[in-house]
Amino acid sequence: MLLDLKGHTDSVLAISFSHNGTQLASGSWDHTIRIWNTSSEETIGEPWEAHSDDVNSVAYSPDDKVIATAGFDGLVRIWDVATRAKIVEITDHPAAVWCVGFSPDGSQLASACDDGNVRIYDARTGALVLGPLEGHTERARAIAYCLDGTRIASCSEDCTIRIWDSVTGTMVVGPLEGHAGKVACIEYSPDGQTLLSGSHDTTMRLWDSFTGKLIAVIGTGPFGGHTNYVTAVAYFPDGKHAVSASYDKSIRKWDVHTGSTILGPLEQHSSLICCVAYSPDGSTICTGSEDQTICLWDAATGDLLLDPLRGHKQQVSSVAFSPDGRRILSGSWDHTMKLWNSASGELSGRMLLDLEGHTNVVIAISFSHNGTQLASGSRDRTIRIWNTSSGETIEEPWEAHSGGVTSVAYSPDDKVIATAGLNGVVRIWDVATRAKIIEITDRPAAVGCVRFSPGGSQLASACNDHNVRIYDARTGALVLGPLEGHTKWVRSIAYCPDGTRIASCSDDCTIRIWDGVTGTMVVGPLEGHADWVACVEYSPDGKTLLSGSHDATMRLWDSFTGNLIAGPLRQHSSSIHCVAYSPDGSTICTGSHDRTVCLWDAATGDLLLDPLRGHKQRVSSVAFSPDGRRILSGSWDHTMKLWNSASGELVDFSVRRYT
Repeated sequence: MLLDLKGHTDSVLAISFSHNGTQLASGSWDHTIRIWNTSSEETIGEPWEAHSDDVNSVAYSPDDKVIATAGFDGLVRIWDVATRAKIVEITDHPAAVWCVGFSPDGSQLASACDDGNVRIYDARTGALVLGPLEGHTERARAIAYCLDGTRIASCSEDCTIRIWDSVTGTMVVGPLEGHAGKVACIEYSPDGQTLLSGSHDTTMRLWDSFTGKLIAVIGTGPFGGHTNYVTAVAYFPDGKHAVSASYDKSIRKWDVHTGSTILGPLEQHSSLICCVAYSPDGSTICTGSEDQTICLWDAATGDLLLDPLRGHKQQVSSVAFSPDGRRILSGSWDHTMKLWNSASGELSGRMLLDLEGHTNVVIAISFSHNGTQLASGSRDRTIRIWNTSSGETIEEPWEAHSGGVTSVAYSPDDKVIATAGLNGVVRIWDVATRAKIIEITDRPAAVGCVRFSPGGSQLASACNDHNVRIYDARTGALVLGPLEGHTKWVRSIAYCPDGTRIASCSDDCTIRIWDGVTGTMVVGPLEGHADWVACVEYSPDGKTLLSGSHDATMRLWDSFTGNLIAGPLRQHSSSIHCVAYSPDGSTICTGSHDRTVCLWDAATGDLLLDPLRGHKQRVSSVAFSPDGRRILSGSWDHTMKLWNSASGELVDFSVRRYT
């Protein structure tokens, strides 16, 4: 490793070399931008806060004098590299911006937005030149200029690609249809004649960039292909070959015109491949993985050139070669970047219980009502049941879903648990035997949340198709729904204590309250949050509804009238992912993207303790123990932590027994 670039306090999402190779810029979930000297370990000047939320993209202008940044806060900004002065601020995006890129001559800046649209700005003034270029019906993920700058391609989660005239804004080619899943990445060939796309349908497609004609489907038929999402594509400098990376842990090199595999699958990583890059001369392929390693491959033979490069403590999210090909920059969820010698691989340069076992992100947790057990669900597809006195798993974990587990809930009598998955299936399991009792398969999309009614007779679910459904918990039969009203993904649901009403929250920034018997919306929509509402929870007396949002705030609502009682309450520096009331209703707990847990006085909204720190990634779930004395948190760092709710301390579990 040439350099170990440390300084960011959260995951590094975006990196970019300057075109002259002397600098690199990094953007992070910690909201900051840092400029680094590629010859030393030093930052050039001080880092600065570029956005009020995650920095999603960073790009140098062709002359390296300015950089553009895009944020989850919906802003695009252009900065003077030498002075750090903000030259341009673009505020007209209505949602998160995922990608920015300069035109080859530096006169334009294009953006891809969560609202599905592409916009083109004057890079000197920030004035909107073209757009919004409308056509995509889901999030626009990436953009790419052709080499002469006359056209720009965009890809989207609506499974299509569109090519736009960068002078008139007219869609000149497309929509290019054929992918059966989200299109995650696009790249123009070096001569600009073809466009390569990679998709969640596991394939790549080669298109004529002028006519939109499909030239080849890569990864199907007799040649075989990836068995999971394609996450990145890159052209070989000769334009005849391409490399792809996939969630199936492999990379492949292809003849883009015949679709035949030239090399691969090249398998070395033990987990998902998140990023891929070619060296400038095309001789070397670099891959970064969720397994925390970087691999270098001979592009001609497919041989591994060096042992995997190890040093990151979380997944490697981005890799890039320096312009001279002698160095590789890697960015990671461990909040660091590392600069490696591409030839040698060298570098120069508070808790009651910590429950480890899952091999991927812990998304869902639930205490049993008697407090003796807790259940956890993970993106590793498994459910684990834990003894809260010993910290040991009770028997072996089991695979609950073919996709990640998104939600887990104990029934009121603790005899069964319900689980929901990214595969759109809801299942109910016998806790004692692990037997699958009920399987509900009528959901058309991923299910994000399941909850039992207080009496245990019903099971409600929230789905990516924007709807809520209520089932008979004994038979799995649909009782009510789909309850329609939300216009985007329903993230979370909560029953009021007497079971007569159910609240739902959504990516459409609203909350709705439904009659649990008739399915009629009785209160709402409750509006006020400026971004996705990620979680809702009733107070124990049922009078108040608590919401947490990606706008980093929580709000308290009168559950009968819908009036705002308190808020927005702000302490977290990033999105709130989960909320919980203590059993007596006196305390509110929140977990955030900023990796902290906060405890609040439910009556006054005051912060009771300094934020609880210990997780290394975002906090995705929180829950109080039945006696209110402990808080369980689950995180994307694959662990759970048990905290003392009065002191916020992490205490040796062998000393303090759960009672």
